[in-house]
Amino acid sequence: MSAAVPPKEIRRALVLGGGGAVGLSWMAGVVIGLRAAGVDPALAERIVGTSAGAVVGAALAAEVDLNLLLRRPSVDNPEAPPIEFDPNAFGEIMGILSTPGLDPNEARRRAGARALEMTAGADPADHIARIGGFIGHADWPRRDLRITACSVTTGELQVWTPDGKATLPEALAASTSVPGVFPPIPIDGTYYIDGGMRSPINADLAAGAERMLIIEPLAHLFPHSPTDRDLGGAATTFIVPDAGAIAAYGPDLFAASALEPAYEAGHRQGTEAAPAIKEIWPTA
Repeated sequence: MSAAVPPKEIRRALVLGGGGAVGLSWMAGVVIGLRAAGVDPALAERIVGTSAGAVVGAALAAEVDLNLLLRRPSVDNPEAPPIEFDPNAFGEIMGILSTPGLDPNEARRRAGARALEMTAGADPADHIARIGGFIGHADWPRRDLRITACSVTTGELQVWTPDGKATLPEALAASTSVPGVFPPIPIDGTYYIDGGMRSPINADLAAGAERMLIIEPLAHLFPHSPTDRDLGGAATTFIVPDAGAIAAYGPDLFAASALEPAYEAGHRQGTEAAPAIKEIWPTA
């Protein structure tokens, strides 16, 4: 007679992907829509956040009002430097990352080095303050929260947790440091860039969970990484932008004019997805 299979350590994991400011608004809308319909994604035992998803994940883990994520920096903090998205600079970075035959870690190392050159005049402290302002404090929540970034020195994945060397604002700033848009973030002597440069979702950090809910703002733009294929048998459910949401996004993921339409599309999708999610997710 075979031995009983032990229960998995994590029953449910929440994975939140990258998406820029517009994807963040869409994702906040999805979560608020789910909650309004009786589903609380924050009841996951583990939360994995990448880039914009790190901000939403930290807000959920810290029980911050998600409506605070919908603020427009230019309105609520007029002294904050404006976010300027240069498609040519970002395109150059993506070209480095997709260089044929180049080791992925080396590609990320080169992309990070180029990002340092592109943003040489920018102060990382500005981005730390901008992103930290969404959460409102520097203390990590006492949750299994994992925030992704990539080392500029090695190109390797860095996973920030409550017991790491980064403050919460530093970890969030590193995870959202889109190369060519924001400066790499220095933490303990090393610079870091957006965790989405390794994977748009980094779902392997929740591998082994029984059930995984993945909310992925840029599923229509970026393919999954090979690291996201082996999830330890986890049953996965995805919420991704539909045609209406994609139209609401527009071409600039940092455009202030797209934030509200993206939020409304996300709220609609969260409400529509809730009945199916209720069957697999705790409601209280």
